[in-house]
Amino acid sequence: MKKIVTLIFVIFLFSCKNENSFTEAQETDFKNVVRSYQSKYMAGSENCDAIMNSMDENIKMSEIRFSEPLRFYTFNQLKEFCPHLPKKQIFQSSTEQRLLTPSLGYDFVSQTFLRSTGEDTLRETSSRIWEIKNGEWKIVQMNNSIKKDCD
Repeated sequence: MKKIVTLIFVIFLFSCKNENSFTEAQETDFKNVVRSYQSKYMAGSENCDAIMNSMDENIKMSEIRFSEPLRFYTFNQLKEFCPHLPKKQIFQSSTEQRLLTPSLGYDFVSQTFLRSTGEDTLRETSSRIWEIKNGEWKIVQMNNSIKKDCD
């Protein structure tokens, strides 16, 4: 009996691992999609079509801007803002991308840039959940924080 329970447990572990395992090529593809998105985002409004095409129409987006309260945005509100998205002169950036399953991933970016007015330096930190929808990676949840880094 003990051997049967052990065998069932081992089979269960392998079956769970196979459902959530992914290949190196899948992980590389995900990282390339995320890095391409981030590059387009940093270039600003000239890439609105690509930026918005990376977002799911049911995206859940929240943002804390300076000392303002937490705000939530819909896809349509993001689309309306996109033409005003500034190009960012990045001084420092750290990023991480993680493929969690073959169809679910996470990325984190923290970057310091000069405000377009040239007055001060800002830090923007973003975390995003990506999911494959209709064969394409889409951002389904995004959380941003923007604060003054220094004057």
